[in-house]
Amino acid sequence: MSRKDLGFRAIFDAPIILFALSLTGLIGALLEDGLWDGLGAALLGTPLLVLAWALIRRRR
Repeated sequence: MSRKDLGFRAIFDAPIILFALSLTGLIGALLEDGLWDGLGAALLGTPLLVLAWALIRRRR
């Protein structure tokens, strides 16, 4: 598959989803207490989990 075969969605879907999850986690953790603190921390950690998954998958 060459770079010309990749469309906008194929390139930017994952980063946009990670951005939305991180932004939701940040805003939720900053504005609300209790459940949102834990949920916000989990959502802010999703890019790190995805990065770890990608690195482990790449080594196989």
